[in-house]
Amino acid sequence: MVSHVPSYRVVEAVAQKEGVSPTELSPPLFNVVDPEALDALVQDDANSNTSQVVVEFTYLNYVVQIRSGPTMSISVQAKDASIDNPEFMPEQKASFEE
Repeated sequence: MVSHVPSYRVVEAVAQKEGVSPTELSPPLFNVVDPEALDALVQDDANSNTSQVVVEFTYLNYVVQIRSGPTMSISVQAKDASIDNPEFMPEQKASFEE
């Protein structure tokens, strides 16, 4: 796996939160979302007119949010955190930006 593609960065972030290596995650990401489709959807495309894409899904016990645009960010937070109320966001948040 290439570590700079968004799908692998999601796996790395969730594994970091779980305290395991990416290969130890169960179920694998492809049981939840198609990694190739995810990568194609959020990776920069110089020919694209899309200014920003936001993808959100649940993987294991985490809500994963990927924002792409001029920069890409991947956020992983505990599933029981309130996305609608940022006051109750847990401190456990893994974020990656390019």
